[in-house]
Amino acid sequence: MKFKLPSSLKDKIESVETGSGQRGSALLKQMRHFQKDERGSIIIFSLFMFAMMLMVGGLAVDVMRAEYQRTKIQYTADRCALSAASLSQQIPAAEVVADCFQKADLGWLNPTVIVDQTLNNKRVLIHLPDPKIKTIFLAVDWSKVFKIGTGGSVEYLATPASAAAVDGVQQVEISLVLDVSGSMAWDSASGRKKIDDLKIAAKEFVDALLLTRPTPDAYSISIIPYSTQVTAGPDLLNQFTVTTEHNYSNCVDFDAADYTTATLSTTRLMQRTGYFEVFTNNHGDKINWGYRSCPEHSTRQILPLSGDIATLKSFIDNLTPEGMTSTEVGLKWGTALLDPSTRPAIQGLVDTGKVSPLFSGLPVDYGKDGVLKVIVAMTDGENTSSYELKPEYASGLTNVWYYKAGTNDHRYWVYNSSRGEYRRLYFDDNAQLKSSKWVNSPDSNSQRLSMPELWKQATQTFVLYLQYYAGLDWRPWQDSEMTMNNFQTNEYYVAGEKDDRMSAICAAAKANNVLVYTLGFEVTDANAAKMQSCATTSAHFFRVDGVDIADAFAEIAAQLKSLRLIR
Repeated sequence: MKFKLPSSLKDKIESVETGSGQRGSALLKQMRHFQKDERGSIIIFSLFMFAMMLMVGGLAVDVMRAEYQRTKIQYTADRCALSAASLSQQIPAAEVVADCFQKADLGWLNPTVIVDQTLNNKRVLIHLPDPKIKTIFLAVDWSKVFKIGTGGSVEYLATPASAAAVDGVQQVEISLVLDVSGSMAWDSASGRKKIDDLKIAAKEFVDALLLTRPTPDAYSISIIPYSTQVTAGPDLLNQFTVTTEHNYSNCVDFDAADYTTATLSTTRLMQRTGYFEVFTNNHGDKINWGYRSCPEHSTRQILPLSGDIATLKSFIDNLTPEGMTSTEVGLKWGTALLDPSTRPAIQGLVDTGKVSPLFSGLPVDYGKDGVLKVIVAMTDGENTSSYELKPEYASGLTNVWYYKAGTNDHRYWVYNSSRGEYRRLYFDDNAQLKSSKWVNSPDSNSQRLSMPELWKQATQTFVLYLQYYAGLDWRPWQDSEMTMNNFQTNEYYVAGEKDDRMSAICAAAKANNVLVYTLGFEVTDANAAKMQSCATTSAHFFRVDGVDIADAFAEIAAQLKSLRLIR
């Protein structure tokens, strides 16, 4: 930076320049040197930058002090609110909070405490009257220091904080969606059968929630066992509108769109699942109920909305593993039983004495204050397959007549329209052909079977035998069922359909703020990822082995009962 001489000094230099003599020349030389000398100029710049750094650094220090105080106040307020809100706390909330703040050296804040307490619920709100902190550096008017602008000073910074906590069991609606597929009969890491580990864990879950409940209606638990399908049971399904071609099964077929919503209308017509079996070649009483598309065994029927400990634990004890895996169907029913659209169905069960009057009016609307809706879904494996009859094989008459002549004598007549004759076929109980011949008409004791009656009487493979022995094309009957996800490659095969549907119904539940817990019981990494994605957050997914499943259920029960901050 070049130094500029004042005009008066410059005039004197010029007068010296006009003078004479050695003295004038020396003075002139000194003056010119002084004019060009730049030493010390950086000091001025440094002083300016130091002042700027002091201002900016001071701002950071004051803000840091304010944030430290705000954090300390908030932490203290949270801790005091939790302590004061506990139902086990015998000291008045205001005294608890005052003592708590005093011990934290924050007694000067004089917090205001608001308490809202009922028999089974206690809320504590802590309000603080505008806490603030005095500044050090921001209290300086830096505009005067730098003589720039108008500026001003900030004497205090606000450190706002408040807290609220609640304790007490509010109303909780729970759908317990349990995998009872065939693999649950396998041994687990505990050395027991998987189903036995599940029974222990689920019963402890019931005890943890219901033994210490403050009121009988605090918790409602629906248990939805699932494998290949979900059997609603006659009492529950009678509350919905379903097709009437038969009444052998109490399952319904959902389409892809049904999984995009939590609702399940009681008035929209739904297709009743065909009652058929695709795996074995049996007929009559030899058909295994566990392989049916819709098992009707009592252990497979949904237990809707119960708060009775003995009933719930007895139901869990009677669970029996069999069949394939359809987690998406279990989740659909579990979500529906939390959705207000099924309230008429539940009320119908209340009116007929199938559900306790304590749960009249459930499921409540989403977002109702003090009500929590929860799904706890457990599986031990990936989705496999499920089956639906094609429409042309679901109803109407068949070309088969049947008569049971004796204990081991099953007689069938199959009509061949090309020949205009009937093939008479005798089979024993083990589906072994005893005799056959062509006749002009069925026996007078025989009865022509409808599609539902034929599927109830004979497995799909056995029906193929009947058509084959009658000289008919059996291939259309082989593809009479629609298969989904990784089983058979026919025109209805859609890879990954079941997983897509599971993802969709999980999203629908979470969109309504239903809390979704999932448990992967000795599952693969791939299936663990799917179940974790279904859960509300990764923290709501539990991957467990053996006896750890009981710990997972216990943790979920503890979370549903915990004292918690709400602000």
